[in-house]
Amino acid sequence: MSSGPPAHALVLRHRALPGRREQLIEVWRKNMPEAVRENDGHVAYVLCASYSDPDELLIFQHYRDAAAAQEFLGNPAYLRYLEESRDLLSGPPEVEPVEPLWSKGSDRDA
Repeated sequence: MSSGPPAHALVLRHRALPGRREQLIEVWRKNMPEAVRENDGHVAYVLCASYSDPDELLIFQHYRDAAAAQEFLGNPAYLRYLEESRDLLSGPPEVEPVEPLWSKGSDRDA
């Protein structure tokens, strides 16, 4: 078992206005990849397009700990993404905190 704060993860649902998901993906690609790659607090980050809802993106974020997740909320690239995606979304993103119990490739027990 690892010591230190427990790992932290989030599942987010971003629902685009009808027919606007591709534009939302482009805003994400413009702002987020570099910020995520450079963020040491992310253990994993997966952007997914829903098969069942053509307007939905799901994002799984696995963080080192809750403090790292909170810190990323102030990342300038993330703030730009929120601003630029506002008119493409049907409402605010849904955020569900989840407890990572195990992860392939992690050097720690979650």
